[in-house]
Amino acid sequence: MSASGGGRKAASTSSADLVDLLARAVGAVREAAAFALDPGEELRVEAKAHRNDLVTQVDRGVEERIARQLEDTGIPLHGEEKHRIEDFEAYRGRAWVLDPIDGTLNYVSTHRDWAISLALVDDGVPVLAILADPVANRLYTAIRGRGAWVEPLMAGAAGADGAGGVGPRALEPVEDLPLSEGMVIAHYQLTQHAAICRAIETSRGMRCYGAAALEMAEVAAGGAVVYAQPLLQPWDVAAGALLCTETGVVLTRMDGAPFDVRRAGSLLVGTPAAHAEVLGHLCVAGD
Repeated sequence: MSASGGGRKAASTSSADLVDLLARAVGAVREAAAFALDPGEELRVEAKAHRNDLVTQVDRGVEERIARQLEDTGIPLHGEEKHRIEDFEAYRGRAWVLDPIDGTLNYVSTHRDWAISLALVDDGVPVLAILADPVANRLYTAIRGRGAWVEPLMAGAAGADGAGGVGPRALEPVEDLPLSEGMVIAHYQLTQHAAICRAIETSRGMRCYGAAALEMAEVAAGGAVVYAQPLLQPWDVAAGALLCTETGVVLTRMDGAPFDVRRAGSLLVGTPAAHAEVLGHLCVAGD
């Protein structure tokens, strides 16, 4: 399903609207997460662009469920599987941006490290974030300019350790650690990149989870100091971007260019100090 309107200007979202829209979106994500955890049938797995680019009926079902729940908000949905906004790079106004299953390969193969990632974007700026890690029973949320929080996704479910209690816990601003004091999360392709290899050698080590939204959340929550990826789509990064900015994490392209969530491209996320160090490595002549 495509929604036309590239370049059109929709009404901006008021501060009062955001609280209601967040509650609506959280409810939709919780319902979709319950379905994804127990779809009630065997997975039907298909390949898209290549053999490791997978989609299942659960990806599509999550997107359909969330689209139905949010339809009467009157805000168009830009999703990975079906719902698209024409010429999203030029789109102005409000849009829901959804990755129904971020980390489908993990969902199929390891059954962990996958997420439901939903954001409300206004003129290319994320203003709401809802990020569910169903297996860990964590729900991250954020409102632009008001902070970010983590809480149990499902009350009473096992693994509800993300909030340290039953209600939301604010994510504190990240400690501005240098590379030498933290982990780097990087896509495996970047291990062939000399500058990234130097950054990894400086750090305490490298990890790769295979779900961009959760990897960005890891930096926002202070579990890593840098995340680097050569190519991500808007639905991969929209929710994670707001979690990062609300906790003081810096986001740019890998060449230091400004980050615009509407455009696919590389991503470099980090604490201010670590981000600057990695950019320094990347700017070394010959890289």
